[in-house]
Amino acid sequence: MQCEMARQFFDMLTVITAKQKIPKEYADGQVLYNAEIELLEKIYQYPQANISILSVKLGVTKSAVTQMSIKLLDKGLIEKFQDSKNKKEKYFRLTNEGKKARETYMAHHDQALNEMRAYLCSLNENDKNTILTFMKMMKQYMPVYTFPCQCGTNQNSCCLAAEDKRIEEKCLN
Repeated sequence: MQCEMARQFFDMLTVITAKQKIPKEYADGQVLYNAEIELLEKIYQYPQANISILSVKLGVTKSAVTQMSIKLLDKGLIEKFQDSKNKKEKYFRLTNEGKKARETYMAHHDQALNEMRAYLCSLNENDKNTILTFMKMMKQYMPVYTFPCQCGTNQNSCCLAAEDKRIEEKCLN
């Protein structure tokens, strides 16, 4: 059982990493990468943010924000403007197409969150605590990227840790 749990956990990490790199189609056939959607969202949330502020909010370099903003400008999802008080700074706002792409993303995002919340709320406290403890332990041991299964061998990881014969027998069953 521990091998299946670990396999599922590492598979989940692989899927998360892979999906970050795959563009998704949003409103009217707009194909966007996760980073582009995140920039759209930050522009929406912080309409008076310049490139420097957006880079801090996203946790990326100013150069990365500039590159992504050029792509979003080319796709017609954002437009550039200057504040009348500060002509030096450049700001962005969502176009109607950008708003549609964001709304499509948010609808999908909200649906997924609601399904996840419903599942987590259906768990009893013991199950929630077990999952939480597991996630904390796995996070503590990162970056471990694989879990070589030793089930069925004399070097079963549960059995190696067990000093009590009764626990060892339970582990093998």
